[in-house]
Amino acid sequence: MDEVAAALERRVGPGSVLVEDVDQVLRACQDMAVRFRRGGKLIVFGSGGAVTDAQHVAVEFVHPVIVGKQALPAVSLTNDVAIVTGIAGSTGLDDIFAGQLRLLASPEDIAMGFGQCAGVLRGLAVARESGLLTVGLRGERDVPAEPVDHLLVVRSDDPLVVKEVHMTIYHLLWELTHVFLEQPEPEGAR
Repeated sequence: MDEVAAALERRVGPGSVLVEDVDQVLRACQDMAVRFRRGGKLIVFGSGGAVTDAQHVAVEFVHPVIVGKQALPAVSLTNDVAIVTGIAGSTGLDDIFAGQLRLLASPEDIAMGFGQCAGVLRGLAVARESGLLTVGLRGERDVPAEPVDHLLVVRSDDPLVVKEVHMTIYHLLWELTHVFLEQPEPEGAR
């Protein structure tokens, strides 16, 4: 039973810290809403286990599970194995997201990257250079990070806890972005 209590306890702190980070989450959602309102799309990517997170985020935005919520354009750069392996075969794994962003992204878009592997960092760097709004989701052991517009860090070095809190964060991003879409665009928005 000690292992059960320890497993539950590892999740309490990192999840509750989201309350401390509420301003960061709100600013990210507000800026995302501005980009969607301007015709942008969400482009999501990650490596390893974060591939499924990227796909989950994209489907949440494209196919809202809450009736009456607006579908928003989103794509995961991990969905097309032919493109991913084609880029990796010619320019290397570190360029799989950057290569796609160079071709598919527009300045009004949003780039969301999970983790801090070289491919994600390069993708976020290319996105930022191209004028996209950049959002990074990382675990504590992944920091420090390349500069992004919004960095949301789970304060845990346990990869299971990080993944669980990331899920909560991206559900908040989805829900609160919709709240901000229903409001007028703020002055000075990105």
